[in-house]
Amino acid sequence: MPVIAFILLAVFVGALSQRVTGMGFALVSGPFLVLLLDPLSGVVLVNIVGFVSCVIVFSRTWRDVHWPTLKILAITSVIGTLPGAWMAATMPTAPLQTFIGTVVVCALLISVVIGRVGRQLPVNTGGIATSGFLAGVLNAAAGVGGPAFSTYAVLTRWEQRSFAATMQPLLAIASVMSIIAKVIFDPNVLPHLGIGQWLMVFAALAAGQIIGDLTAERIPVRVARIGMITIALAGGAATLVKGLAGL
Repeated sequence: MPVIAFILLAVFVGALSQRVTGMGFALVSGPFLVLLLDPLSGVVLVNIVGFVSCVIVFSRTWRDVHWPTLKILAITSVIGTLPGAWMAATMPTAPLQTFIGTVVVCALLISVVIGRVGRQLPVNTGGIATSGFLAGVLNAAAGVGGPAFSTYAVLTRWEQRSFAATMQPLLAIASVMSIIAKVIFDPNVLPHLGIGQWLMVFAALAAGQIIGDLTAERIPVRVARIGMITIALAGGAATLVKGLAGL
C-alpha cells in the first residue's frame, strides 16, 4: 500500500503539472515511478499514463498546435525511439537508473541556464529534427523526452501557448512509440499492476487534470514551472543516488 500510494501521488502531481504548464508529466512523475518500481516498468508506466494525460490536454488546446513543426518533430522522435528502446532493454538496472537520474538532473539544469542566458537561435529544419531525435532517444530510454523539446523552445523563443499545445500530440506519439519499441525488445516490460491499481492510477490522473483545470488560471506559469523543476530535480537526484549505490 505505501508503494501504490506514492505512485498515485506521483501521477496526481504529474497530471497537475501537465495541465497547468502544458508539459512536465514525465519530468515530475518519471523519476519517482522509476524509483518506486524498476527502470523498465517505471518508464512504461510513465509512457502509458503520460499518453492519456496528453490526449486530455490536447482535446482543449488543439487549435493552437503548430502543425508544420509538429510533423518534423514527430518523424524524427519516432526514429530516435529505436536506439532509446534498445538502450533501455539492454542496460543493467543500476546503470540505467544512474543514466535516467543523470538525464533528468542535467537536462533541467541546462534548461535553467539556457533560459537565464537568453540566447536565441534561428528556427530551421536541422534544429527541429535534432531536437526531435534526441527527445525520442531520451523518451524511450528514460521517459523524459520533454527537456529536449523545452530546450529547443527556449533557444528559439517559441511562443509558450503554441509550444504547450504542440507538445501534447507530440508527446502522445512519442509515448506510444516508446511502449511499442520496448515491448518488441522485451515483452515483459509492462507494469505488473492489478485492475484495481490501474483504476486508482487513472483516477489520480483524472484528479490531477481536474484540479489543474480549476487552478490553471490562478497559478502564474512561472511559479508552476519553478515547482515542477524543484520536484523533478528531487526525483532525479533520488534515482541517481539509488543507481550509483547499486553500481
